Amino acid sequence: MAGKTATAGPGIWPREEPRHTQSEAERVVYQALSRALPSGWWAWHSLRLRSPITGEHTETDFLLADPSHPGIIILEVKGGQISQRDGHWFQYERPLERDPLEQALRFRRTLVNCLKQKVKSVPFIAAAACFPDCEFHQAPSQGDLAGLVLGGQDLPYLGDILPDLMKRAVPDPWPADGLWPHKLHHLWGETWVPEMNLGRRVALDAQRRMQLDTEQTRVLDQVQENLRLLILGGAGTGKTILAREAAMRNATNGERTLLLCYTDALAAGLDRAMDHANLTVAPIQRFALQLLEQKGVPCPSNPDANFWADVCLRAAAEAAPDDPWDAVLVDEGQDFAEGDWLLVQECLRHRGKLWIFADQDQAFWPDRVIPDRLRDNAFMVRLSRPYRCPPAIQHLADCYAGRCQPNPALLEEGCKRGQIKVVTSSEAKLAKQVGKEVNRLISDGLKPQDIAVLSLRGRGAMESIVHSPQLGTQPVVSATDPEATSRVVCDTFLRFKGLERSAVIVTDLRLVDGDHSRRMHIAVSRATSTLRVVGTKEYLDQESVLSTIF
Repeated sequence: MAGKTATAGPGIWPREEPRHTQSEAERVVYQALSRALPSGWWAWHSLRLRSPITGEHTETDFLLADPSHPGIIILEVKGGQISQRDGHWFQYERPLERDPLEQALRFRRTLVNCLKQKVKSVPFIAAAACFPDCEFHQAPSQGDLAGLVLGGQDLPYLGDILPDLMKRAVPDPWPADGLWPHKLHHLWGETWVPEMNLGRRVALDAQRRMQLDTEQTRVLDQVQENLRLLILGGAGTGKTILAREAAMRNATNGERTLLLCYTDALAAGLDRAMDHANLTVAPIQRFALQLLEQKGVPCPSNPDANFWADVCLRAAAEAAPDDPWDAVLVDEGQDFAEGDWLLVQECLRHRGKLWIFADQDQAFWPDRVIPDRLRDNAFMVRLSRPYRCPPAIQHLADCYAGRCQPNPALLEEGCKRGQIKVVTSSEAKLAKQVGKEVNRLISDGLKPQDIAVLSLRGRGAMESIVHSPQLGTQPVVSATDPEATSRVVCDTFLRFKGLERSAVIVTDLRLVDGDHSRRMHIAVSRATSTLRVVGTKEYLDQESVLSTIF
């Protein structure tokens, strides 16, 4: 990850103390530069590079740069008592492996090659040496060192000495790309924060959930022989995964299996994912309509709400199937009404298998319950481990379900990690702001089919965002549209129940008449990687949970 070069400026880097080093001499020089670096100069301690040509790793002790006299000095620091005799260099009377500038000149070649990849014109790069433990009045006369060696006596006066040193090292500078100090800072690497774009993170989240799906399905091995089973679990605990796996196991074992749910979009998604001659997948009310039509019972071509309210009861009384199923599995059991349950029982053969999956926290109609006659003889399994959502999003969903109080630290950490984002908008520009969020998600590596925009209001509200044909640059479709597998979905929270997407944008908060917390719980818990909430500032200020991080 690139360093934060936009905020970098002249001065000594690192700002507070040198990078880790065993050299006391380098620490002394760092302190001297901290006190007396000329105004407008840059200095970096311990720059390490790898040649883009040879792959060789090299490093230098310090790099000094003066943008006003375009030039760079590679400053090699040698501690201890340094001397030269008969052309050989010694440190405490021990021969040095290399001449003082040999390493600097090797580094220079690598630095030139690296900078050429980042700027059009590289400034002149020179080399110099500093012996901070040595004080002298006459510098070495060796040709490549003449006038380019600093000693301990020079360190207090670097503000005056370094400009002269630069003029000697770079006597005839040429114009250079004005960004070169920032590109050098980038190479040095002030800051590195490990992160990845959202698209890659979504892919890793999917891999993690696949592994957990495998763990969840082990539950089936322990309860496979039960004829009556009630599986309870909160949002994201894997109920639908288990229902799907159980249905396929039954069908593969030769049992005629019926998988029913409440939401049309969930049924369509399950049907696309499951294909077996012994398996029927359907939403309960449309399944009831189909039974009535097959029996020749007159039905309206455009059914109204009153028809749908009684359709299952009518199907149970007038169109019970002649050949019941060996196994009936019900997902979203908390949303089934009494008439729905009567139809379920009519579809099940004597001594057939009935498994019910439910989450009472997602029950939108409080008067709908699983009948005691079905609960009393059922073996109960509770799924307690949620794994669909990241921790911050799961915590937010739990808050709306009334399971806990908001933990500001956890929610703020989710915001920092990009898992949660709260965005304000004016009433008039709400759809435009949601479109911007869609565009940002796409630019961060997500695909249209990774994104769902959920309204907390029903489709009957004409000002609802669900009536928008496009958001940002993306055309949108409803959750039941055949193109939903390749498009951004824009629909109500209720029609999206049981489904999930990597990124969920929740909006239309101000259109909610009642039961705000339950609606938010259902909508928030659909997000598997990142959540956006878009609303007006006035509304968000009053929102009991989001106001803790807004």
